[in-house]
Amino acid sequence: MMMHRRLLLLASLSLSCSLVSAFSSSSPQQQHLPNYLPNNPDDVVRQAATSITNAYDCGVYLQTIRLPLSQAIYGNKEEGFVADRAIGWQGGPMETYRYLSPMVNNLLPRIRTANNTAGLNIKVSEQILLDFDGSSLQTSENPAGALYDIQALLQPNTDGYYIKTIQAIEEQFCNTKKADKPNRLFLLVNPAWRDKSSFGIFGAQKAQELILDRYETTYALDQFIVRGRQISLLKCWSSDWGLYATVNNGGDGKDKSMPAELIAGYATRPEYKVIDAALKGVVSK
Repeated sequence: MMMHRRLLLLASLSLSCSLVSAFSSSSPQQQHLPNYLPNNPDDVVRQAATSITNAYDCGVYLQTIRLPLSQAIYGNKEEGFVADRAIGWQGGPMETYRYLSPMVNNLLPRIRTANNTAGLNIKVSEQILLDFDGSSLQTSENPAGALYDIQALLQPNTDGYYIKTIQAIEEQFCNTKKADKPNRLFLLVNPAWRDKSSFGIFGAQKAQELILDRYETTYALDQFIVRGRQISLLKCWSSDWGLYATVNNGGDGKDKSMPAELIAGYATRPEYKVIDAALKGVVSK
């Protein structure tokens, strides 16, 4: 009886993941977009935890996520919003780490990797790697057993040190290429790259093979200013990218109290020129 129920559960999960895959490859007219844009740090953490868990349940164990770097984005000052960028924030990596670390510490216990942990505490520890880079390794220890532990590498950059660190963590913790290693969840959090060009001519191909082709973006929330509007790019697994912009209130477009509206969806992260064109289209209507 127990085996029968287990097979039914696996079949249900397989069907769910198949449907998700179908949504992900849908045409622009049938895009599956995020349900809502979070407007406070707790909402971000809850939404990210759900996305990461859903991907994990469908066998995605190597994941990349991008979280907002500062709670200032939820305030009423435009300068806080402008400064909040995934790459090149004027405060530097040590400053962004101050905001990112507690957010990840809050996120990890909310990711469900086991079903039998009700009432049990999940322990999260942190090891600083290179303090001048603002990088660290957080580990979530699950009371259901080591198989359900999670590791998260915060703010890795394109230096060879991080390539070696990622390989070492995979080898010791979650190398999915070897049958004798468990499929445990490993997150790259707010890495300092966008694509293989970030790694330079000599490191691009290696980075593509070792990281970019293997670590799927399961959650991302990027924010910036375009044409006087606050722009949010939101990616939830396995939705497409949603482009949100603050509603034009007829003024200077800098009122952070104005709600954001979903204006477009994309299968891949749109480039600046695509975002700019979408905003022109909205303004011209």
